[in-house]
Amino acid sequence: MKLFIISVLLSASTLQAQSQFRFYINYINMPMDNKGILADVDIPPVGSGGRYHDIGFLYSGGFWLSGYNGDTLWANGQATISPFRDYIPGNVDSNQHDPRYKVYTISMYYPPFSSDWQEWKTAVNFGADFYDGDGDGIYNPVDLNNNGQWDPEEDSPDIIGDQIAWCVFNDGDTTRPFDRSSPLGIEIHQTLFGYHSYLAPQLQNVLFIRYKIFNTGKVNSKLDSVYFSAWTDPDLGDYLDDLVGCDTLSNSGYVYNSGPDWMFGHEPPAFFINMLQGPQAYIPGETFIDNNFNGTFEDSIDTPLDTAYNHQGPLKGFQLFPGAKNQKMSAFTHYYRNSLSYGEYEARNYMLGKNRDGNLLDPCTWIYGDVRGGVDCNLVNPLYWYSGDPENDYGWINNNAYGQRMLVHTGPFSLEVDKPITIIVGYTIGQGDSPLNSVTVGKEVSAFVQQFYQSNFDDNILPVEEEKYLIVDEFKLFQNYPNPFNPTTIIRFTIPTSPLNPSPYQGEGQRERFITLIVYDVLGNEIAILVNEEKPSGNFEVVFDASSLPSGVYFYQLKAGDFIQSNKMILLK
Repeated sequence: MKLFIISVLLSASTLQAQSQFRFYINYINMPMDNKGILADVDIPPVGSGGRYHDIGFLYSGGFWLSGYNGDTLWANGQATISPFRDYIPGNVDSNQHDPRYKVYTISMYYPPFSSDWQEWKTAVNFGADFYDGDGDGIYNPVDLNNNGQWDPEEDSPDIIGDQIAWCVFNDGDTTRPFDRSSPLGIEIHQTLFGYHSYLAPQLQNVLFIRYKIFNTGKVNSKLDSVYFSAWTDPDLGDYLDDLVGCDTLSNSGYVYNSGPDWMFGHEPPAFFINMLQGPQAYIPGETFIDNNFNGTFEDSIDTPLDTAYNHQGPLKGFQLFPGAKNQKMSAFTHYYRNSLSYGEYEARNYMLGKNRDGNLLDPCTWIYGDVRGGVDCNLVNPLYWYSGDPENDYGWINNNAYGQRMLVHTGPFSLEVDKPITIIVGYTIGQGDSPLNSVTVGKEVSAFVQQFYQSNFDDNILPVEEEKYLIVDEFKLFQNYPNPFNPTTIIRFTIPTSPLNPSPYQGEGQRERFITLIVYDVLGNEIAILVNEEKPSGNFEVVFDASSLPSGVYFYQLKAGDFIQSNKMILLK
């Protein structure tokens, strides 16, 4: 039999790893560089700016960090309009001009063991993760059995999503606006990833950003009371009509238009920052019982009350941290363009949910927001600015449209040597039939993205409650779930309502067609017949039990008349 591999057309710029890279997947076009700057990167011929359907929605994206080095407050970040530009390419104390410190890209559509897989060796030397199939602790992507396919016993890059872009940078820039915030030896491994998903169209409107943050111990082995902020300068079409808000249910901040936009028209989208995975934090009395009263969780002594997770994707699974929890969005704040004077204390105040002077806002009197719909303004949480519902005109609502800078904060946590912190952020877009309805749609998409994160990024998996998004108008064979699996997995497929190659003599009741769903090994040998009968139109799922089979790569093929589709799945015992 012949096995057909679906290919995806990528622009030439997406096929090269370099100091700048245009991450273009589905509807989101995001230029980036090798030192943590998103959107504000000029790559010809399109230029700079994050784009949605080829219209700008983001001028610049990045992050802030702040904490204490002993008794000294520090703040740094990569936010080009702030102007935080404290990070340079490469590992701590390396040569930032080394051309190997570039953006490394991998696509699931690249052939296994290709040159990109081989080049990933350099990224691994700089700290990139990989899947250690043979368990020897060394990344060596070799087709051990020469079958032309990747097998679970073989190494691979850290492939999460359909396309990824990885780089490493550190806080070594010494030309800083904050006198008290000299380099601390902080190193960040950043991964952008996204999905080509046709089962879950919401994923076509999201870009994931993973920050793996290290304290190398160059200055202090422990940095305390650290906060992280996902920072953006959104320009949602015309920047002068932007309003902001937050949604505490999905741990998100967002920007939307006050009315029709001259660039997006009458249905401008809303742009959300989702805090999907916050840092792990150990809190005595809350996440663990501190049996020896030393304030530090010790696995063999203390009693865990909670567990934090690092979601690494289906291939690498979960990383667990007993005795800790993942912090959520701790505050949402914003400031208007040209209104930040760049002091570390001012930055810290914003990160704590306060105004620049260090005071909590009073929702009852704050001039840039109104509390509407009969809500008691004294009961509104001042840490989450503009947490109301714009479409229903209810709660605390931003009332002054202008050029915005918005920050989604999380913390506190500690940065310790040999204990990296992984934070995952989503850039999500929702588009409805009006500016305010786009906020509602964005909240729905954000909730779905949160569920997808909770599933550990199992691609093409649609929760049961989301089946309203499925329109059965075509034959389609979806990716099995889970994948990799052991020993059972679910295979889903759809049969359309319209007949296949219809005859003029077919009546409305003649909707069933003969369907086969067969599993093959990599040599094309038939392993199992899962379906071999007539089926009506609709959504179907079949459980495949591979208890008697060895680990390896298998293929499952759906056939209905002239329609044939094959997908790959991995049995990992």
